[in-house]
Amino acid sequence: MGEWKKELSGELDRSIQEMLQLAREQDQLEKSARSGSSASQLRSQQSALQQGVDQAMQRLQEAGNKSSLLSQRSMRMMQDAQRKVEEATQQTQRAQTGQQMASAMRESSEGLNQAAASLVRDRERTQNSQSSTGFAEMLEQLQQMAKQQQGINSAMQQLMPQQQKPGADGQSQARELAKEQREVAAQLEENGDKDNSGRAEELAREARQIAQQLESGQLDPAVLERQQRLFRKMLDAGKLLEEAEREDTGKREAKPWTGSDVFTPNGGNASGKAASRFAPPTWNDLRGLTPEERRLVLEYFKRINAR
Repeated sequence: MGEWKKELSGELDRSIQEMLQLAREQDQLEKSARSGSSASQLRSQQSALQQGVDQAMQRLQEAGNKSSLLSQRSMRMMQDAQRKVEEATQQTQRAQTGQQMASAMRESSEGLNQAAASLVRDRERTQNSQSSTGFAEMLEQLQQMAKQQQGINSAMQQLMPQQQKPGADGQSQARELAKEQREVAAQLEENGDKDNSGRAEELAREARQIAQQLESGQLDPAVLERQQRLFRKMLDAGKLLEEAEREDTGKREAKPWTGSDVFTPNGGNASGKAASRFAPPTWNDLRGLTPEERRLVLEYFKRINAR
């Protein structure tokens, strides 16, 4: 664990320093563009800067395949920064004035600094993690959020009968529930940075919509049923994530062979033909699927390679 954290932390430190350095270089290029420096020189320097960003992005993608502690938020910000740098490079090729180049370069520099800030948060989370992938923490947080959602649902059940009584005013209580529901949505969004399957992000979107209904005073059985479905989805998401991590939650049972069939190799040509024409997906490719979906995908590749 210590060696793994040291390796990932080192990669994050390197990427953070690179992003900050590239942002400083982009700032200098912006100043040069505004001061009227040679367009050909700016093009060459901007192209070299883009190559540095592309290389950093490639290394981060490789690190992201090893651990969910490198958040999806950081990857999105890195992709956004990479896009802005590419736009700045294209602008140096077609812009007629230094001011036009400088405007694109400024946006590029801001994107690089934002990506660096997000990587710093991932670095802190890596240091505090108790597992190599961050999965255990993510699962525990999801379980805590499910308990919080259950409490909101219970409060909703108690509030609804009061709304049927004349003169009862539960609007303030409804707004309080909406606030708690938004807190759940925010936590799910944060958890979504570590969940490559996209389930947490989907749950967060559902929680935000429920909060909007509560805020508008919709205290009816339909909203309560929607909350109950959200709670069940949160429980199911935890189970699916756990199954995905272990691949198989069922107990395996060994049985003696009772058949009489004997496998005999045929007399085909054994010239060393490639075993697989189509490379099967890796575990990282299948991680977001359920066990049954993974089985179907692997069976599909098995069949097409057997033809």
